[in-house]
Amino acid sequence: MAKVKTFSIPPKSKQRRKPDPHYPAAVERAKEAARRLQEAGIVDSQGRRIRKDLPTDMREGQDRDFGG
Repeated sequence: MAKVKTFSIPPKSKQRRKPDPHYPAAVERAKEAARRLQEAGIVDSQGRRIRKDLPTDMREGQDRDFGG
């Protein structure tokens, strides 16, 4: 059986990170998607979903009366 040629891999602290060529485009696509969701009224400025399926008295910040 032949010996397998090996080589050492430098420790993680000495490895240089290569910049991801796709990162800037991905950031732009994510920003565009977030902007479209805000314009459609699906999310607010903090990225939280705006619920429209609840009656007005059950929405966040309303004074709720459970009638008990």
